[in-house]
Amino acid sequence: MNGNTRYQTVDGFGAAQSIWGSAWSTAETQTLVGMGANQLGLSIVRTGLSPVSSEWSTHVNSLKTAKSSGSGVKILASPWTAPAAWKTNNSRVNGGKLKTDYYDDYANHLNSYVQYMRNQGVTVDVTSVQNEPDWHPDYDSMDWSGTELRNFVRDQGTKVQNTRLMVAEAVNMNYNFTDPTLNDATARNNIGYIGGHLYGTEDAGRLRPYSLADQYNKPVWMTEWNYHEADGSGSNIWGNPSNLAVWNETLDDIMRTVHKSMESNWSAYIWWYGKRYYSFIGDGESAYGTVAGAPLKRGYAFSQYSKYVRPGYQRVALTKSSKASPLEVTAYQGDGKITLVILNRSNSAVNNAVIQAPQNVSRAEHYLTSQNANAASQPTSVNGGQATINVGARSISTVVFTL
Repeated sequence: MNGNTRYQTVDGFGAAQSIWGSAWSTAETQTLVGMGANQLGLSIVRTGLSPVSSEWSTHVNSLKTAKSSGSGVKILASPWTAPAAWKTNNSRVNGGKLKTDYYDDYANHLNSYVQYMRNQGVTVDVTSVQNEPDWHPDYDSMDWSGTELRNFVRDQGTKVQNTRLMVAEAVNMNYNFTDPTLNDATARNNIGYIGGHLYGTEDAGRLRPYSLADQYNKPVWMTEWNYHEADGSGSNIWGNPSNLAVWNETLDDIMRTVHKSMESNWSAYIWWYGKRYYSFIGDGESAYGTVAGAPLKRGYAFSQYSKYVRPGYQRVALTKSSKASPLEVTAYQGDGKITLVILNRSNSAVNNAVIQAPQNVSRAEHYLTSQNANAASQPTSVNGGQATINVGARSISTVVFTL
């Protein structure tokens, strides 16, 4: 492993609250963001920014809990729509555009939300201009073009204070919605982040580094993906901690795309609802067999990144021998530690794997999640700058070196 070559700084790994439903309870929030046993260590919470200010109080307590119970937790606020009267279709739903003569009102609306939350003791670190500007479903939504987003952040962006703006959370990281802002110096200076969703992104060839964002040092966040094909017609497989279909989908689809997102120099990966039967903690819905608030397999697997690759860590280069060819590995450095996240999606274990650190280490820890294990501590031996571990078949594991 070569600690001299550095890639992106990691901002975190997270999940969204229920956008239209009830907030996470205190205990549920602590399970999601906490760093203790059977807690998942999420470092980003995505919350909906309602067009109705009377609804803003709904998530205050859970957001305050996230900020106080986690370590460096960031809040991302995403609006689905402006108030209906400001839109061309006079409706919250079915898309419709923001009327240009309401651009300043919308900027003040976003700013009012940020200041309201700030007065409640919640810092909104990142505020998106729009969730999925390229999607107009029959629920809260609003359409923008890339040019319109550029014009808005160029002319109105400075009105949204005490936060950093994000564009554009397009469905499949479509550059048409972000290139215009990045190519305009004033607009570019008014944003802090580029965002996008993972729906169709890989098929479109955009699960890769975004060179224009990299050129202008704008971190790229993957801010939503939701995938649960394993349940077929709705079986209650999700509450079974060792269900093979759930594990295969978790490892081969979800964890694989987290790995590829990190290799693409993206700085964050945010899953859809943190609390749902197919997500990180159960919602107690009887048809799917989960216990409300209890960590699920997908949560333990995701925690192999979120709990051990903390905000501010930098991804570093590594060299892999031919003997490790089945393994997909990324490495990170921060807080006096080097952390490796290792996916073994093959059907064979890799035993007595030797990991070489760039300097002597005082301690090595190894945690593994598989079909039959949940972030379980594994034996490891340390000799100077080397650690020897066994990487189980069909697993995701994390090795943490303390330097």
